[in-house]
Amino acid sequence: MNPHLLEERVATVTDGGDLADTARARLAAHKTTADSCRHRTAERRAELERVLAGGEGGRDALDLMLELDALERVQERIDHRLSELCDSLSEPRAPRYGDAQPL
Repeated sequence: MNPHLLEERVATVTDGGDLADTARARLAAHKTTADSCRHRTAERRAELERVLAGGEGGRDALDLMLELDALERVQERIDHRLSELCDSLSEPRAPRYGDAQPL
């Protein structure tokens, strides 16, 4: 997912003052994980470019490619989970009673 769109979605959720501390902590943890994965992916991509350009890298290009591939696939999952969490925290909350039907 586009990181800027994801940032906007997170911002719309965190702007609400009625968000519980546990929900705010979950959202922060998801966002930190997504940002960390994106940062690590950028680092590995740059390292791979240096190695493939013949520079001193210290790591094998194949190892870097495998790690980069895994990070890119995981990033999609992390972004999807963060997006779903934003959706669930943004849903209007209707009171539910014994029959689980909103009033």
